[in-house]
Amino acid sequence: MKNFPREFINIKLGRTIEACLKSHAGVFQYVIIYFVIGLTSLQATTYAQQVDTTTNSGNRPPRREVKWINSDIKEMPGLTHHVLKSNALNTDVGYVVWLPKEYSEKKKKQFPVIYFLHGAGGTEASDGVGFSEKVAEAIFGKLASPVICVFPNGGMSGYRGEVEKMIVEELIPTIDKEYRTLAKSESRAIAGFSMGGSGSVYLAIMHPELFSAAGSMGGGIGARRGSDEDALQLETSIDKVLPVWKKSDFGFFMVNGDSDNPDAFKPFAEKLERNDIDYERIIQPDTKHNLGLYYEGSALNLIAFLNKHLKK
Repeated sequence: MKNFPREFINIKLGRTIEACLKSHAGVFQYVIIYFVIGLTSLQATTYAQQVDTTTNSGNRPPRREVKWINSDIKEMPGLTHHVLKSNALNTDVGYVVWLPKEYSEKKKKQFPVIYFLHGAGGTEASDGVGFSEKVAEAIFGKLASPVICVFPNGGMSGYRGEVEKMIVEELIPTIDKEYRTLAKSESRAIAGFSMGGSGSVYLAIMHPELFSAAGSMGGGIGARRGSDEDALQLETSIDKVLPVWKKSDFGFFMVNGDSDNPDAFKPFAEKLERNDIDYERIIQPDTKHNLGLYYEGSALNLIAFLNKHLKK
């Protein structure tokens, strides 16, 4: 039986009962109708329950369940999946590493690192191939020096809280221990798309001692559902860290599409301008919230900018 909204069932059944009673169909027909009412009421209840399972009290979709390990990655030379035992998250969490071909060719050389953060709904497996291909293209075209790329799993965290702690206190030390990195802030950058772009700027604000540059594609300042108090705290943190950025020659690359919140970084860029901090803010034409469009239009510029701020 097809499920119908309760209002529809009530109207149709009310008219059916009224017609039957007027026709003096008798007790037997009335019993049959009463039985049908029970069935259709059950169907209505089922319909209501189905609707209720897709929304919460705030009429928002339920929070997406996070899968912390996603080892099924596309094949690409230099790209590998790994698992970190995280005390911060109290669970194992996946991450992906891409090594340029120069890593195996030059056995004693140390390399800078770019951390790339995925957007909402993504995982550590989402961007490894796409971003690494762009980095390889930039290296081949002499736009960037060889660099290691790391792709953490940020869940749906906005890269705050436990995930922030996991990246800062666990993942970065692990990468510096397991690989031949230049383990210093001057040789470490962070970037990302959407939630990852916002997260990159956020981590640069909260942990300027760890990075030399940050990049965002399709992101913005602050959490998507942050409170006014959160925004004020972030603004205070920015004001405090401005002298640190200036002293360390920090850089920010920020690109938004003309159809993707183009003014997201405008006030922030104005503050960077007033404080003489290096930045590029780009409004990419004919661009909605689509990572492929950002890869096509701005990824090489982003990588070249980060490379400028990375010491090799």
